[in-house]
Amino acid sequence: MARNRVRARSPEDQEIVRRRFIDCARKVFSETGAHGLTMRRLAAEAGYSPGTIYLYFPSRRDLLREVWKEDMVALRERFAAAVEAGTPLERVRALCHCWADFWFDQPDHFKAMFLEVERQYVSERAAFAEDESVQDLHTLFVTHTAAAVEVGELAAMNPVVLTHSLLAAIHGVVALHIGNAGFPWADRKVMVETVVNAMLRGLAPAA
Repeated sequence: MARNRVRARSPEDQEIVRRRFIDCARKVFSETGAHGLTMRRLAAEAGYSPGTIYLYFPSRRDLLREVWKEDMVALRERFAAAVEAGTPLERVRALCHCWADFWFDQPDHFKAMFLEVERQYVSERAAFAEDESVQDLHTLFVTHTAAAVEVGELAAMNPVVLTHSLLAAIHGVVALHIGNAGFPWADRKVMVETVVNAMLRGLAPAA
C-alpha cells in the first residue's frame, strides 16, 4: 500500500523511486495500453501516494519522455557499437540491422514508441520528436549515410532522404512482425536481410 512507503531522502533512494515509476509505466502500458497510463494508477502500482509521483514527474508527458528517452539512448549506444568498423556502406548496413534487432528484442517498447494510437498519447509522442536523444540518433545515421554517398557507395542523393527511406523499409518489417504477430510472416531476420539488400542495391550509384 502507498502509506507503507517512506519518502526517499538520499539521491540514491530518489533514483530508486524514479526508476520504479518508469518501470511501472512500462508494465502498465504492456498490460493496458496508453489508456491505463494515469499518474494515479502509476503511483499506486509503484506503492506510493498520488502526490509522490509528481515530485519526480510533473506530468504524464514528463514521465513518458523519460521512458522514451531511455530507449533512444540505448539504441544510440547500439548504433555507436555498430559503426566501430567497416566501410561507410557496411556501417549503413549495420545500422539498418541494428534498428531492427533493437526493436525485435523489445516489442513492448516498439509498441509504445510507434503503434499506440490514443490521441493524447500520440500528441505527447509527437512532441518528443524534438528531444535531443532523438535528434542525436538521427544525426548519427544520416552522418554515416552521407559518408557512403561521399565515397560513391550510395547514389548521389540527399542523405536525409536516403536514411529515411532505409528506415521506412526496415521499420515496415518490424511493424508487421510486432503489430500483427499472429500472422505467419516469413522469418523476420530473412525479411530484414532481403529488404536491406534490395534497398542498398537499388540505391547504389548507376554503373
